Amino acid sequence: MERQAATPKGFERRVEDLEFGRVPEPRQATKVKIPLATLLAALVASMVTRARSLRAAEQRSAGISHKHGCFMGIKGRIADNSFGKVLPRLGVGPLCGCLHRLVKAEHRRGNLKPTRLAVGTVAIDGKNVGTVHWHDLCRIFDLDPQEASAVQVKERLAEQYPEAQLCVPEQGKPYALMRMHTVTLVSSDAAPCLHLRPIAGCTNEIGSMGELLDELKAVYGRSRLFGRITTDAGNTSLAAMSRAISHGWHYFAQIKSDLGDIYAEAERLLGERRRQPAHATYSDAQNGKTVTYSLWRYDLTEQGWLKWTHARQLIRVQRVTEDPATGKKTVGNRYYVSSEAPAALAPSAALRVSRAHWRCEDETHWTADAEMQEDRRRLAWSRHPNGLLVVCVLRMIAIAILAVARRLSKMGYSLETPSWAQVAEHFLLELCGSILDTEAFDAV
Repeated sequence: MERQAATPKGFERRVEDLEFGRVPEPRQATKVKIPLATLLAALVASMVTRARSLRAAEQRSAGISHKHGCFMGIKGRIADNSFGKVLPRLGVGPLCGCLHRLVKAEHRRGNLKPTRLAVGTVAIDGKNVGTVHWHDLCRIFDLDPQEASAVQVKERLAEQYPEAQLCVPEQGKPYALMRMHTVTLVSSDAAPCLHLRPIAGCTNEIGSMGELLDELKAVYGRSRLFGRITTDAGNTSLAAMSRAISHGWHYFAQIKSDLGDIYAEAERLLGERRRQPAHATYSDAQNGKTVTYSLWRYDLTEQGWLKWTHARQLIRVQRVTEDPATGKKTVGNRYYVSSEAPAALAPSAALRVSRAHWRCEDETHWTADAEMQEDRRRLAWSRHPNGLLVVCVLRMIAIAILAVARRLSKMGYSLETPSWAQVAEHFLLELCGSILDTEAFDAV
């Protein structure tokens, strides 16, 4: 890379920003051999270098000590069992606090400026971060998988792990889903995840939005990191958007028929404007197809809409995909409501915001699923309800470090941004030394 930020010094600086020493120690003091801060640093280093399992994390710790001696407290190989035992016992809240400190440090360095959008914007979305299968649930509660009932397991989950949602299919064994709200800073080039919050098993995404917005206000209210939130239809409601306004943020929210009157009004006012010139248009090539986005809006500045007194415009975005090879076209429409007046949010800017929202999928969720292989259940880092949430937070910390390193790095003469894999592989080369004895091979 022509200019690269994936260095041991850069990684060590980010780990210092996390302040893992402030995470409460869940183990008995007399049984602690490796400090918790060292274990967490080794786990994050393993994830940054795309380790696929706890066994691979053990190998990473050996590689780090082999190349650097004592680095971030890592003096030698750390057994995968040491990681596996501590993960289910950690608290999600203190680890989220580490993520907050990392984000604020990058904000102070100027690495999270709103370069993609004029206003700092976060995208809120829900994500399924893991599944706990029936035999693992029964093992956790010391029950016989053949004799235990779904009602029995559900009661224990509600008491001990309220974040788990028990699903009982018509066929097959019950299982528990672990879900999290993610908040991604889509206005910056790096687009890190700013905050995570578990979604309670007794509710859905919209039922957790109020508490999520309150937590965001408490953590970032004084930082001026962002001034606008975007949501998909599953996280949009009048109560949630009113809460955002009360916290001093604007909203740009997708709406569907579930929201009733405001969606019907948006469809009535904007649904028949296909023959009128669009207020903004943008075309792009995606996967060999031509995609055209067109935007129409309706001004609500004077009256708002019913109880949506803070709404200032309704927006329709039409997406037309054309395959040049076959000439086949597909057309889709999305409707939005925004609290920003047309004078403050022009049509071209609104079109950019509507597209930027999906960076939460591309930069956060896809990276976790594809690059970090979060969905790879066969070699899961944890099979415990709380352990899955803890691993998710650590993985988002690793992705945030990779995201900043990508932003600060350039490839060769083209000065292009490196891929996630290229940055992770560079971290691997810089952090980990070979633990294989190659003298015999070299002799041959």
